[in-house]
Amino acid sequence: MTVAGGSSGSGSKSPVKILANIFISFIGAGVLGLPFAFKEAGILEGAIVMSLVGMISVKAMLLLIDCKYRILEKYHPPIKKHGDSFITEVTLDHTEETDGLMDGEVKTDSDMEIEKKNQQEPANTEITYGDVGYQAIGHAGRMLVDMAIVISQTGFCCAYIIFITENLSAYFPNMKMQVWLLILLPPLSLLTLARHLGGLALTSLLAQCSNLFAFAVVLWFDFEHLHTIEVHPKKMKLKGLPFFLAISIYCYEGAGMILHLESSVAESVRYKFKRYFITTMVIVTSMYVSFGSCGYASFGKETNQIITLNLPQGESLDFSMIVKSCLCLALFFTYPVMMFPVMQILDGYLIWEPENNKGKGNVLRISMVVLTGFIVLMIPSFSNIMALVGATCCTLLAFTLPGLFHMTIFKGTLSKCQVFFDWFLIILGIIGAIIGTLDTLNRLAKLGAVEQIPRDILANQTAVAATGQK
Repeated sequence: MTVAGGSSGSGSKSPVKILANIFISFIGAGVLGLPFAFKEAGILEGAIVMSLVGMISVKAMLLLIDCKYRILEKYHPPIKKHGDSFITEVTLDHTEETDGLMDGEVKTDSDMEIEKKNQQEPANTEITYGDVGYQAIGHAGRMLVDMAIVISQTGFCCAYIIFITENLSAYFPNMKMQVWLLILLPPLSLLTLARHLGGLALTSLLAQCSNLFAFAVVLWFDFEHLHTIEVHPKKMKLKGLPFFLAISIYCYEGAGMILHLESSVAESVRYKFKRYFITTMVIVTSMYVSFGSCGYASFGKETNQIITLNLPQGESLDFSMIVKSCLCLALFFTYPVMMFPVMQILDGYLIWEPENNKGKGNVLRISMVVLTGFIVLMIPSFSNIMALVGATCCTLLAFTLPGLFHMTIFKGTLSKCQVFFDWFLIILGIIGAIIGTLDTLNRLAKLGAVEQIPRDILANQTAVAATGQK
């Protein structure tokens, strides 16, 4: 992949805007499942695990930034002369192009002067997570990253659909999931046809505003409601650790965004990005722990998989309906934004020259939306979808791959402590994926068994009635 050099003056310099971009990138629908996760693990255990996962995830994501600059140092942009001007490019796929000029070509004094200047002023380049994977372990690294992003983002979209249908079903209990999908999927398909994020800017802004408003109101209700509920929340519940671990990784998985966030900052203040990022993540972690523990403490054993389902429901337009409507609207418009990177990746793998084959691209986009509908029919559980995605793809993106890529790209230059931490990330990701996936599959099996019981009873009653008639 060839990334053209950009101007060094682009990007945000405002600390408020930088902090807001990071904050918004990590606050999503996953937070609504945290009270139920705290119910499964206990308040004390949940707070400890959430804080630990947050610290490890942040450290792992910062490793990817280190990998980016290591790559830029290794593959310095060659100079290509076009007439009277010079153009710099970073070619990441072909190492033979990184030596500067082509073999046999004589460097002039002008070429030497410009090359020296470029070494002093690194080019402003955009390197993706997939590029880091390619530089670490070749095409397999890029494919691993792309596969994990496609599956995880698709899982997020499925969770959004479940959230919307579950909350709307509280007001329309007679409508089945199939009916909701027939209503939701066509407009979602149209939104997903967008080829550029600029076309989704307005809907994305509306979604974020609705999200923040609804989260603030739910948190306020938890504090208001706390003194009226007589419950005794569990402090520790080791049995729920695998489930909580998967949910917390789901909430912190931002490895796919970290390089984009860092590149969105102006070069003149980019050296401050890590400090901004750590500060914001401390705030996000505090919010996660407060939201989850207060939600569980408010409703105790009655805590639902989606906390909004615990809000009191009136007979007309009420507090609960306003909050749920805002969240449903937010997630509806977030769906195409989350599906956007999926379609970019799939276009690259499945369609030759996507810009000239928009018809095939449209079919692919509609097919992916329909696929999320089928997945929702198979796994109609918000918390289990979150846990399954968190245990499989998010552990890979958040822990295993950053550790593996960092250890490979910095091979021979790392201290023993750094190598130990890289191995720790790899092993933690593998173990987390195994126990989290097994726990989620076990929960899905139990859920299927519970749903089968009413059907068996109904079948027995029908058989008895038939026998009596005979």
